[in-house]
Amino acid sequence: MLEKIIKWKKDVNSPSKEGIIEFVYTTEDSFLEVKRAMDLIPEWYKKMSSFFEIQNQPELTIKKCIPVLDAITTGYVLVTKSDYHFKYDEKTNLIEFSGERMAGPTGEKAISMHPTAQLQEMPISPEFINYAFKWSSDVLIKTPKGYSIMFTHPINSPYLPFYTLTGVVDTDAYPLVVLFPFMMKNTFEGVIEKGTPVVQIIPFKREDWKKRIYDKISDKSSKELKSLGHEYMSRRFNLEGKLVGGAYKRDYRKNKKYL
Repeated sequence: MLEKIIKWKKDVNSPSKEGIIEFVYTTEDSFLEVKRAMDLIPEWYKKMSSFFEIQNQPELTIKKCIPVLDAITTGYVLVTKSDYHFKYDEKTNLIEFSGERMAGPTGEKAISMHPTAQLQEMPISPEFINYAFKWSSDVLIKTPKGYSIMFTHPINSPYLPFYTLTGVVDTDAYPLVVLFPFMMKNTFEGVIEKGTPVVQIIPFKREDWKKRIYDKISDKSSKELKSLGHEYMSRRFNLEGKLVGGAYKRDYRKNKKYL
């Protein structure tokens, strides 16, 4: 990858240039690898049909829901660079992770384990093991001045055998790599394969907001809203009356680029 060839010589406290997010591999053999989210559209989504029938009437699947696709392809993702084997014995509470850079007297492990006491009173679903884990990272991430990053579980991926906690870091100022706490499902034993998405990276501009809540809509706005709703629903069909969808994509969606 080009990022591994170019030597990064900036001060670690320095933000990146406007419109640029910088990923700096701080070691030659990093734990995780940077990918564009749009390059990791899952196979289940690609293979999914756009239509199904309910009571002999055609209906759209989430394959036709552009907001779902836009969420999946937003930003960047860190993925595993090797396989990690996981074993869990519920009776003995024995937990074992094995894989590249998981053993040895020196060096940081790819995955570390912590007691859930670190989470204190945070409610935890019974589907998770009573331990907190943490993905290590050798990737320093820098954003332009005024921009932060939301690090979150890979979006729309509840099927993964782990759940990565969400955090926000002011990466225009923070001078260190970010580590990612996660929890393992207690029904899983097997392999977290190479290339598995671990955390989604969503840069955003820090801005102050003020909320305004309106408890009543004007009659004019209400009529406009209903009219637009009817028009939108009608555009789900072509001139022959066949359900095709795509009205949101055609008329409202704005393109997003993550290069």
